[in-house]
Amino acid sequence: MTQKNLITLFTLLICCMGLGACKEKDNEQPVEVKLGITKTVDLLIGDTYKLEVNVSPKDLKVTFESTNTQIVTVSEQGILKAIAEGQAEVKATAGGVTKVCKVSVTKPDDIDKSRYLGLDASAEDQKYFAPIYIPTEEEFVPDNLHFFKSAVSPYGWIYQQQEPEAEKLLYYFASPRKLDDNGKEIPEEAQFCMDALIYNHSIPGAPLHIKLIPNKHYPKDYMADPDTFTNPDDLDVQEALLEIMKHYGFTEDAHFTKLAGDSAYEAYNTKFDPKVPLRGVMFTEKKGDAYELTFQISYGRR
Repeated sequence: MTQKNLITLFTLLICCMGLGACKEKDNEQPVEVKLGITKTVDLLIGDTYKLEVNVSPKDLKVTFESTNTQIVTVSEQGILKAIAEGQAEVKATAGGVTKVCKVSVTKPDDIDKSRYLGLDASAEDQKYFAPIYIPTEEEFVPDNLHFFKSAVSPYGWIYQQQEPEAEKLLYYFASPRKLDDNGKEIPEEAQFCMDALIYNHSIPGAPLHIKLIPNKHYPKDYMADPDTFTNPDDLDVQEALLEIMKHYGFTEDAHFTKLAGDSAYEAYNTKFDPKVPLRGVMFTEKKGDAYELTFQISYGRR
């Protein structure tokens, strides 16, 4: 075979391989892009809110855009910032697919500053002991969500909508989940002492009460009588937990006790009404091999 024929054959072979590769590419199925975001958000002026975004493929970049930055802005991480009263849309785009979140921004209600616990603490302390609002019993009712958001959102608590049945019973606020406005983890010393603030306004068979809970379990029953501890480290943990109650003013008639068989620490706060004080109870409940902690606030003595 001559050199010329070899060159011709080699050229034809390359062309055939190229055509085969092109055919394979033509047969490849296009990647389906799926994108979902929060459909509606109601914010107060000054609020921040991180959009819930689900995208597939997961490594696909999502970009965000506000239709009116005078009403609401959005960061590269999908964090909204409510600027002024009004309506706007935030668009999320990935792989040619765009979804829209409708945002409504309203003015907060006027709130009585004297009804807070922890508001008189230093700004540094408030990074850990976030102020909590104690509603009057007249305010502590269903269909009053805007008022409660106005009361606690300015201090970092983030409203989280629950399932419809739970929504009828309570208002649920979460801590900032240990993230700053840019979605980065904040130092441990600047995290809230409790992860959830729950206003239970309509729990069947239960009086009005507020719950603060950490989103973790403890290896020991740290509300047990301190005389039962033999390790000084356990006493340190217990004291740190009780410091939360003391910070919010629950210091009167303080004692360890048992409630329905669970270990508890009980104390009262007479700030608003010495005759009908606030009752604070920090108690543990056994959950498997660990203990769940709750700090509960109610009205009146028991």
